[in-house]
Amino acid sequence: MSDQPRSSEPPIPGTAVERRPAPVVRCRRCHRPLRNPESRWEELGRHCADAPAPTRVYAIDQDRLPGT
Repeated sequence: MSDQPRSSEPPIPGTAVERRPAPVVRCRRCHRPLRNPESRWEELGRHCADAPAPTRVYAIDQDRLPGT
């Protein structure tokens, strides 16, 4: 419900829209809620944006190359 008093005049077109709270945007890495507009755009928190990108390391058994 709106807190504005009702008047007999019709509202100006496009102004009678109910406001909704902004959606919660979370960091891609640490999943904390973001509040800074730039962080929300990039979906990275200030600490996660400076951190190097994680790299995957696979430990698998392989045959030795000939001559080594």
